[in-house]
Amino acid sequence: AQISKVVAFNNTNYGEVWWFYPSADSNENNRYVLWNYRENTWSIGTLARTAGDDSGVFNLPLLASPDGKLYEHEVGFNYGGLTPYLESGPIEVGNGDNVVMMRQIVPDEPTQGDVQARVYARFYPNGLETEFGPYLMALPTDVRLTARQVRVRFEGVRNADWRVGIMRLEGAVGGFR
Repeated sequence: AQISKVVAFNNTNYGEVWWFYPSADSNENNRYVLWNYRENTWSIGTLARTAGDDSGVFNLPLLASPDGKLYEHEVGFNYGGLTPYLESGPIEVGNGDNVVMMRQIVPDEPTQGDVQARVYARFYPNGLETEFGPYLMALPTDVRLTARQVRVRFEGVRNADWRVGIMRLEGAVGGFR
C-alpha cells in the first residue's frame, strides 16, 4: 500500500545501493535492503530513511528520516542505543552427524578489546539452543562446549571502528559420553 514511498540511494564510496521501504506494519520507510556491487553481497536491516544524496556536493552522504531530520552518514559511531553485531549461520562438522568439542576462538589480532563473542550451540537443527558467553576476545579465547551445530555472534563492546577479520574456531570431533 505504501510502494510510492520506496526510495533508492547510491553510496559510491563503498560501492553500495540502498533501498528503503515501509515494512508491512508501517506507513513510513523503516527497513532497507543493501547491495554492495563491489563484493556482490546483500544486507537487510531496520533504518528509517525517506530520501538520500550521495557525497559530492557535501563531504558525506546525507539521508533524511521520516521525522524531517537530516543525517550525515559514514561518520562517527553513534548507534542510537543499538549494539552492532555480526552473526554466522550454523556451523557443522561434516553433515551435522558429528559432535564437535569446541575449545577456543582464535580472534584476528585487531579485534581484541573491541569485540565480544557469544556462541550458540545445539545438538539437533530444531533442538534447544544454549548460549555460551559473552567472551571478550583475547589471544586465544577459551570456550568449552560440545554440540553438533554452533553459530557465533560478534558484538562491538564500545563505540569504535571494529572489525572481526578472519576468525578461527578450534575444536575436535568427539562423541557422547
